[in-house]
Amino acid sequence: MERTDTPDTASSTRRLGIGLAAAMLLLIATLAALPFVASRPRPAPEVAMTTITGEARSIAGLAGRPVLVSFWSTSCTPCMREMPAKAALHRRYEPAGLVTLAVAMAYDDPAQVAAFASARGLPFDVVVDSDASLAQAFNQTQTTPTKFLIDPQGRIVRVYVGGTDFEDLGQRIKGMLGG
Repeated sequence: MERTDTPDTASSTRRLGIGLAAAMLLLIATLAALPFVASRPRPAPEVAMTTITGEARSIAGLAGRPVLVSFWSTSCTPCMREMPAKAALHRRYEPAGLVTLAVAMAYDDPAQVAAFASARGLPFDVVVDSDASLAQAFNQTQTTPTKFLIDPQGRIVRVYVGGTDFEDLGQRIKGMLGG
C-alpha cells in the first residue's frame, strides 16, 4: 500500500515541527538566562546558625563583609573535589575580610562532618544544617555543591550551582574587597 500525505497531514506536520522548534528555542533561551536571573542581587535570608565548634553565626552579624555560604555534603563527589580550591580561596581572602560558611546538608551525619573537617583542617566555619532550615531559607537548596556569594551590603549577588568557577568567584570577592 502506497502512503500519500494529504495537504492536511502535511500542514499538520509542518505546524507540529514549527511548534517544537519554537518550544526548543524558548527552552534554550530560558536555560541561557538562568545564570543572570539566579544572580540578580537580592537580600540574603536572615538566618542564624551554630558551627560544629559551637560558635554562633548569623548573616546579619556579618554585615560589612563578603560572605560565601557553601552547601555541600560528605557524600558529594564534586564537593569533595572542590574542597581544596574552596579552602585555598578562603585562605587567600579571609585576611581581607571574607567569611566562608560551609553548610553540610541535613542528611549528613554530624559526627562524620566534624571528623572530615578536622581531618582536612578546613580553615572556615562548618555548620550542619540538621533540620534543613538553612537550605530552606536559601532557595530550598537541594543540589550540592551550591554556593551563595553575599556582598557586604547583605545581598546575594551570585549563585553557583554544581561545579564552581573559582576564578570568577575569586574575582568577584576581590572586587568586593576593593582590590
